[in-house]
Amino acid sequence: MAPPDTPACRADNLKRCFELCALITSSLDVDEVLTRIMTTSRQALAAETCSLLLTDADTGDLVFTVAQGPVADKLPRGHVLKRGQGVAGWVQVNGVPALVPDAYADARFNPEVDRRTGYHTRSILAVPLAVKERVIGVAALINRTDGQPFDLDDQEVFQLIAAQAAIAIENARLHHHLLEKQRLEFDMAIAASVHNDLMPHAPPPTPGFDLAGASISCDSTGGDYYDYLPHPDPGSTGFSLAVGDVTGHGIGAALLMASARAFIRGRAERGEGGLASMLENVNDLLCRDTGDSGRFMTLFWLAVEPAGGDGDNRGGALSYAKAGHDPALLYNPADQSFEELNARGVPLGVAPGWRYEAAARAGMAPGEVLVLATDGIWECRGENDDMYGKQRLRQAIAASASLGAKAILEAVLASVAEFRGKRPPNDDMTLVVLKALA
Repeated sequence: MAPPDTPACRADNLKRCFELCALITSSLDVDEVLTRIMTTSRQALAAETCSLLLTDADTGDLVFTVAQGPVADKLPRGHVLKRGQGVAGWVQVNGVPALVPDAYADARFNPEVDRRTGYHTRSILAVPLAVKERVIGVAALINRTDGQPFDLDDQEVFQLIAAQAAIAIENARLHHHLLEKQRLEFDMAIAASVHNDLMPHAPPPTPGFDLAGASISCDSTGGDYYDYLPHPDPGSTGFSLAVGDVTGHGIGAALLMASARAFIRGRAERGEGGLASMLENVNDLLCRDTGDSGRFMTLFWLAVEPAGGDGDNRGGALSYAKAGHDPALLYNPADQSFEELNARGVPLGVAPGWRYEAAARAGMAPGEVLVLATDGIWECRGENDDMYGKQRLRQAIAASASLGAKAILEAVLASVAEFRGKRPPNDDMTLVVLKALA
């Protein structure tokens, strides 16, 4: 081995540093990188004890993350050292190394850890872990095994290791965040797939009517809901439609929507009691899920009888009930008029025990168009921050009323998209179009 303080000795030290740095940077696991940093530093510089503290991004305090040595088990991971406290805190604040040959003679030294562990600190070497002049932590060695204090040569080696160690920590963190992001994206893709499977894939047979629906989430998943359901009267050969909107959007709204969908479908399959009674049952069930969360769901439920006979060319009678949802729009192209189908009822999930009312109307004349939608349509904002509004919705319906249900739906959504321009949607959008045929 080369004598100390000679070029050969310095070359040996540099070679050893490079070998140690290569070992530190060979992993992208954060915990493994941190442990390797302290293990290699402790062995290279013959230290009894070592610790690595990382800066808490929220408080700026130092948090003990790795501790090795005789009393490491008495210094639990997660112990907090206030910013600026002790030698390590001084290094963190000033961003420069601290070489302390006699700890108890240095005013920066905080003997609290010694009192807690029963250890006696003689000499300290602490260096900052910095990335782009940002101190992300402090690495510290305590007491050389030969009893001598740490010196400037030790500091030089430790600084070289710390420089590479800081980069390794940052890379490992970035890799960890990337993996978390990929995992989240994968989970969101699965959630989106499940969410899409909950929506109808095609309308059921509806003699005398043309039917189309679509739901577009502004996130991977959403809280909008639409469905094609049996008629509430078990003896009827008609059908029913439901459109709902859970407060908010994203995963939370999608989960509540899935619960509501299950309750609505279960109640629709059982039938009996009419739409108002069915809404009351669904509301009581949903309230158990919403609790005090403040979440709720609006819903419009429309039942359609089959087309009348004996020369009656109108589509069967309509009955409907709603829970805090906007009215359905019925457009008559013969006189270019709109009618709102409305009924009283609070949103689902607000409080149990509410009573809902149902309303009824004569059937639809050939060519009439009925539209159910969620507020993401008319509350969509354009590039000038103005809202699409219900007037534009009515104009889009009237302009495309001569087309089939699917073409009307596509025309309305195209109108909304053109109005929105490059601005991203701010809410989920759902639209169901029912057109009476001759």
